[in-house]
Parts: sequence; C-alpha cells; structure tokens
Amino acid sequence: MIRLAISQAAFEAITSTIPVGFVAFDPEPNEKGERLIWLEAAVVDKLGAMRRPGQSYSDVILWLVEIEARGT
Repeated sequence: MIRLAISQAAFEAITSTIPVGFVAFDPEPNEKGERLIWLEAAVVDKLGAMRRPGQSYSDVILWLVEIEARGT
C-alpha cells in the first residue's frame, strides 16, 4: 500500500463513486487540508502513468471521475 496526499475535492470524488472500505484513509485532513489515502501500488502506478506534466494525483482522480460521470 502506498500513501498519497490528495485534495479534498479528489477525496470527495472518490468517496462518492466507490464502495465504502475500498480505500483506506485518515479520518481528518492534514495541516494542508489534504486527505491521506492508501492505495495498492498498482493503482498508484496507473494514476502516475495518466499524469501529464504539472498534474497531481488529485487532478487525475478528478479527471477520471468526470469521465465516469459522462459515461465516456
């Protein structure tokens, strides 16, 4: 498992689209307002492969949720 810090918006997108218990996370945001989550290394690798220069993991998560919502 790998720990990532993601934005509150990305955290809310994840928790609104996946089953409870699929992602482990800290109950409170960190001092920067980010949420700490734990994901399997393979998932982090896939997210990393989708990142464009200058993008964060949060950007990729929000993009994927948007695509899923559009059904494309």
